[in-house]
Amino acid sequence: MLLSIAILRELNNKVNYYKSVVNKNIDQYNEYIAKTSKIFPEKIRNVEKEVGSLKILHKHLDSISIFLEGIILRLETLTISGNAVAAAVALKDVVKILKKNMKYGPPILSVLVDRLNDVSKSLVLEIENSVEMKGVAIKASSEALKIIEEAKKVSGIE
Repeated sequence: MLLSIAILRELNNKVNYYKSVVNKNIDQYNEYIAKTSKIFPEKIRNVEKEVGSLKILHKHLDSISIFLEGIILRLETLTISGNAVAAAVALKDVVKILKKNMKYGPPILSVLVDRLNDVSKSLVLEIENSVEMKGVAIKASSEALKIIEEAKKVSGIE
C-alpha cells in the first residue's frame, strides 16, 4: 500500500510540474500578445486561442492535483489506522477515475497511472489470496466510496 501512495505522490508532483509549465507558457503567450497586438492583429487571434486551450489544461491539471491530494491524505489515514484492505479497494476505484481523467494529459502521467494500476491489481489479488480472505468477495466499503466521492466533489472531476 505504501508503494501505491508513493506513486500517487509522484503523480501529484508531476501534475504540479506540468501545471507550472503550462502557467509559464500562458505568461509567455500573454507577453507576446502584449508586444505584438498592434503590429500583427491577425496572428493574435491564434495565440489567444492557444492561451484559452492552455488555461483549460491548467484548470484540468489543477482539479487532478486537488483530487490526488485528497486521496493521498485519505489513503494514508486508512493505511495508518490499519485498514489497508479498504485502502487497497479504494485505490482500485481511484485508478479508474484517474484513467478516465488523464486520457489527454502528458504521457508520463499515463505511465504513472498504469504503474499505479498494476500495483493496485497486485494488492487486491494478494488480499483475495490471503488466508483470512479466502472466499470473501472484495468490494469497496461505504467508507472507501465516501472518500472517493468527497475527493471528486472537492476537485470537481468526474
